[in-house]
Amino acid sequence: MSIFQIGATLFALFMMYVVSIHRRKSRLSLFEVGFWYSMWFVFIVISIFPNLLLGISGALNFQRVFDLLLVLALMVLTVLVVLSYFTQKENKRKLEEFVRKQAINEK
Repeated sequence: MSIFQIGATLFALFMMYVVSIHRRKSRLSLFEVGFWYSMWFVFIVISIFPNLLLGISGALNFQRVFDLLLVLALMVLTVLVVLSYFTQKENKRKLEEFVRKQAINEK
């Protein structure tokens, strides 16, 4: 086992701990907790056994498994940034509407 695999496994275990903290504070639903635990478990499995992805990377014509993981990570990050942007725009609209209503009510 390489130092990267050990570090990745420790990182995933730490993130599982963070999820459990948020679960105890009731900030995450049962579905969200299950989703995050399964995501970090898959992360651990892939980091310990990267050869499991050789077939998928070969079928998609990637030279290395790392290339496949990098493309997938960039796709996930892009989706997260776009969703975060839309959420921020919606929150901004709601805040402006709330402030407008408060200003009208105070007159």
